Amino acid sequence: MSHERPSERHVPHNLNWFGKTVYAGGALLRVTANLVDATADRVSTIAAESKKAFDRELDPNIEEAQVIEETPRQDPESDA
Repeated sequence: MSHERPSERHVPHNLNWFGKTVYAGGALLRVTANLVDATADRVSTIAAESKKAFDRELDPNIEEAQVIEETPRQDPESDA
């Protein structure tokens, strides 16, 4: 005997107040999860780039930066 299960997908405007609340909560949870996932991806990318930059600075073939010339800073207020 083949019993087909009715579709469980509901349109939000056909739901009662409890169904709409659960639907809105699920949508909010899905959006929040996507934001957390995107933030975690961005943080891991920044961490990997920072690690590469740090390792590059430890390269003995790179010389330290040197100040060539220093000039005093002129305040815009003193020019008037």
